Amino acid sequence: MILITGLTGTSGSAFYDVLCREKYSGKIRVVVRSTTNLEQFKNSPLDLEFVTGDITDVDFMAKAMDGCELVFNIAAKVHNKHVAAAILRSPSVKKAVFVSSTIVYSNNYPTSTLHIDEPEIRKSLSNKGVKCVFLRPTMIFGTRNDSNISRFIVWINKYKFFPVVKHGSATIQPVSRLDLAEMYYAVLDKYDELQSDDYIISGDKCMTLLEMFKIIARLSGKNTKFVNIPFGFAKFLVNTAYVLSFKRINYKEQLDRLAEDRAYPHEKITAELGYSPLSFEERVKPLIDEIMGNM
Repeated sequence: MILITGLTGTSGSAFYDVLCREKYSGKIRVVVRSTTNLEQFKNSPLDLEFVTGDITDVDFMAKAMDGCELVFNIAAKVHNKHVAAAILRSPSVKKAVFVSSTIVYSNNYPTSTLHIDEPEIRKSLSNKGVKCVFLRPTMIFGTRNDSNISRFIVWINKYKFFPVVKHGSATIQPVSRLDLAEMYYAVLDKYDELQSDDYIISGDKCMTLLEMFKIIARLSGKNTKFVNIPFGFAKFLVNTAYVLSFKRINYKEQLDRLAEDRAYPHEKITAELGYSPLSFEERVKPLIDEIMGNM
């Protein structure tokens, strides 16, 4: 039996679709919130069992893992430490998959605890004899609520002029939730054959932010004008907003990220599991059409 968290989220729901398509026959225990609508799982072809509770409750999670050999945590990366703590209490769990982030390579998130949590997770689980694998998606997109590419699509469709910093030269390599879900399944299916414990899962190719914005504008049928804002001036505006809002409006880290390269290669998972994502254009076009249809 496996236990999955985050099965109703952006990439988790796509993973569910892949599990259904592949007719996964194993028993799956799914952790859900009390507010989760289970109607979406009605008449599911999968052998599902639902447990309701708080993922940050280590006692609850340890009990939920009873009888499970593998744990697949797709829920927010900040919960990896809670899931790991529960695994340490579980006598049955021998394998774990943690969906994390390429943010560990960033210099602009000093408040992130992943740099501290993940080495400790690896060490503690290894000492217990539990094999763990970390999957690192780049920027995930694919739904109207992904808060990433969908936000850019809305802005480009609403405004004729669109600001960029450093001429939009920072690199990016966003990954579709659909391509990500395919790799979730591949990792689950080939777990015992994996040669590494850490995999980057990124989009098909590296591009600059400006190139990505122009693709979105073209596929949206918009003649958007991209205006460069000097980075120093943009930082001044962000800092001013932070002070005037009494620290309620804080876009400091977001601005720094817009000026930072965030493209990472996926050669390792391609070599091992045959990862071959569709192009950004192919993946983003349906999302653009959906968002424009609801504006």
